[in-house]
Parts: sequence; structure tokens; C-alpha cells
Amino acid sequence: MSDPKGVIADTEEDASVRMAWFWPWLGGTLRFGLFSVMFNIIWSIVVAPNVQLLLRHTGVTDTAVIVMMVLYAWIVGLIFAAYGVLSARISSMRKLPLMLTGLVSLLCGLWLWLVGLQGAGGQPAKAWGGSWELFSLYHAWAAPVLEVLEPYTQHSEIWFLLAALLPIAGMATGVGVDRYPAVTDRNGKVDHYRWQWVVGAISAALFIVLTISLMLPQRPHIAERDFPVVDGATAAIPFAQDMVHELTGMSKARAAYELKFNTTHQAYVNLIKRKADLILVAGPSDEELRLAKSHGVQMKLTPIGRDAFIFLVHQDNPVSGLSSQQVRRIYEGAIHNWNEVGGRDQPIIAYQRDENSGSQTYMQKNVMAGHEMAEPPRERRIGIMGGMINAVADFNKDHNALGYSFYYFANVMHNRQEVKFLSIDGVEPNKEHIRSRKYPFTAQLFVVTREGEKPRPSLPRLLEWLQSEEGTRAIERGGFVPLHS
Repeated sequence: MSDPKGVIADTEEDASVRMAWFWPWLGGTLRFGLFSVMFNIIWSIVVAPNVQLLLRHTGVTDTAVIVMMVLYAWIVGLIFAAYGVLSARISSMRKLPLMLTGLVSLLCGLWLWLVGLQGAGGQPAKAWGGSWELFSLYHAWAAPVLEVLEPYTQHSEIWFLLAALLPIAGMATGVGVDRYPAVTDRNGKVDHYRWQWVVGAISAALFIVLTISLMLPQRPHIAERDFPVVDGATAAIPFAQDMVHELTGMSKARAAYELKFNTTHQAYVNLIKRKADLILVAGPSDEELRLAKSHGVQMKLTPIGRDAFIFLVHQDNPVSGLSSQQVRRIYEGAIHNWNEVGGRDQPIIAYQRDENSGSQTYMQKNVMAGHEMAEPPRERRIGIMGGMINAVADFNKDHNALGYSFYYFANVMHNRQEVKFLSIDGVEPNKEHIRSRKYPFTAQLFVVTREGEKPRPSLPRLLEWLQSEEGTRAIERGGFVPLHS
């Protein structure tokens, strides 16, 4: 058959052009992927651990930590930019296709970021655990930065996203710089070094700022070596980290790393057995009071803040509130079905915490108020506070679980979008109702110390600071409502 207009020939030529573009692009994509993987492996073994130690080193202030993180990201970006420049010089591809050799890597990073975000319930989570694990493996170079971000920002997931974008942005910038038209000076002479001067100037400025920030003097209220041994409940960790940061001058990143809290019960045990000087907890259980008496320890409880004890259901549960009496009857075992309290015809799956946990002690003493709690099946007793929230959020499609926690922990520290807080006696749990004590189950945060013993000199100073205006502000930043605000 004749082809007088050359349509068949043109089509074959266009297909040939497209294939000629595709194969170099595919080769460049594979090279970039291999480079990224090898860089992650080598960098995470050789460089990242040392940077991690440096970010948490003694004497490194918050300013120095932030400058280090910026400098670290800048250096990584430069390495990928250098790769882009080298690729532009050895490749015959045009600028845009060459930049797009990082597209597959970018899409993989974005997909892993979405998986991490979705697994965290739409909220940021610990960078190197749980739902973010695959992301952390894919961007292992970013570990030193992402692991110290939590104390500095409430939006860690945004920085995770930027970590996924940085290598590709660096590579694309390198390609663009190499293919950028040469700049000429006033005399018409070509300036090939304009970009090198810019990079050098920014790098030098970052090193100068870092040097100055490391040389700034520190005047801590309490020296690190003299600071009391502190323990407490999980919900008090953010406040305790802020307290250590304010009083010793150590960076927030180091305070978050150094300060390790046990559960409420273990904190009481450590105080009684003189392994801790001070604990931040809710009130003691009867067992803890007996343990203190058996060791001849008299505990002093000083209230410093308020929180709310709240009840949780899945957001798809139509019940939005209960009365105090209904709560007690549910946990006594007198009410078994949600239709008895205005919900669907489904059994109530009522979770409980382990004995002597802070929330279980509060539940028994303040909510049940002398009423006996029904013994739950083993699978309905939760060991850790976050596990209670996860159980309510993740329970089967019927969404008929009920649990409890403390307001700040469930609202900030372990927030799950699938969970809603019930109003009690018509009052919603929020800071306004906690401050006014309108909400019926208002809990107190205590500083607990031992009486009748000579404390280390720094302990009275710490207690004095807690009662000061600065301490009150720290208590509020830590998520609690101060007693005097």
C-alpha cells in the first residue's frame, strides 16, 4: 500500500524519538536509584551516628542544634546537587528529562510518607518506630535530624515530607545549575564560578553561626550533675523535659533523650526505694501507700497542675456523652449494651488498665467512688496508656469499645483521629472546664518527694522553681492546667 503523505513514516519516526528519549531516561533513573541507595547505606553507617551524638552532646544549645540540622541538610543537598552536575556533564539528555530521572525515587518517598501518615492516624508519630519504619529505612540519611525534631515542632510529618523531597531537589538543582546559561560580567567576560561563590558563602555563614552558638556562655539554674533524679507518669514526660531544659540549660533534644520515665507505679516504687528523688504522678494507690509504710517512707504530695480523666469511644459510635452513674454501672457490669445508654444494639466492650497504673488508680478511687469494678477478661486489660487509645481506635468494624485515659495524653501525646472524647454529665473535657473544675473528673498532677530526709541541695531549688511564675508557665506548656494561673 502506498503512503503518499508519509503518515506511516512520521508515526514510526515519532515512536522512534519517544523510545530514544525513554531508554536514556530509564538508565538515568536506575543510576539515581542506585546512587540514593548506596548513599543511604554508607552515610547512615559512617556519618549519621556521629551527627546524632553531636546533636545530643553536653553544652550544645538549642540554637546550635537547629543550626546543625540546617547545616546537615545543606551538606546532603550539596552532595545530591553535585550528582546532578556530574549527570548533566556526562549525559546527552535535555535538562527536563534529566531532572525527571529522580521522579521514581520521589514517588516512592511520597508513597512511604503517606503510608506512615495514614498508619499514625493522620498525626505525626515517632520518627523511627511503628508506621514510619519503612520511611525511615528509605531515608536513613535523615535519622539524626528527624529523631530530634519532636521537641521543637508539633508538625514532624511536614519535616518528614521535606526529607523525601531534599535529595531530588538537590539533584534537580545541580542539573539546572550546570545547564544554566553562563553569566557574564560588565566587561562581557564569562563568569563560570558564580554558583560556587554562592554555595561557599552560604556554607561559611552556617559554620560561623554554628561556631558562635557553641561559644555562647550558659548560666544554668541547676548544674546537670546536681540535678535530682526525676521519674514519673508517661503523661508528665513533656513537662518534665521542659523542666530539665529550663533549669539545666541542656537542649530540648538532649533533654528528650536523657529523660526516661517509668509507669506511675514503678515511679512510686523508685521513690520509695530511694532510686528517685522526685516523681511527677497522679495520687498513689492503696498498694503504693502500704509499700511506702513498709519501707518507713513518708511521702509528701504537692499538687502543681490539673488534668482531666476522660472516656473514649470510636468516632463512629453515636454516643457522645454519658452520666457519671452510667459510667459506674458499665464498669460494675450492670450495663452491657450501648442501646441502654442511647446507642446501637451492640455489646459494650469496656477496657481497663492494669492495677496500680495511674489511670486505673484514678478510675477506682475517683470514678467508681466505692463501687467495685467488674473483673474484665484478660484480653480487655491494657498494659500501657497508649494501648488503651489504640484499642478503642482499632477495635472491629462495630466500633463498640469504651476506654479511658488522661486528657493531655490522649489529646496531644497519643492523639488518634478515630477516637472521640465523651462528655460526662453534659460537660465536655477541655482546658476551660478543667480550669474551672466544671468537668466532674478533674485529676491532679503531684510532685511527690520523701519527707524526713536531708535532700540533695538542688531539690529545694527545683521545688521553689515549680511554685514560681516560670514554673507555672512550664506546667502549662507541658499540657496541664496550673493551679494558680
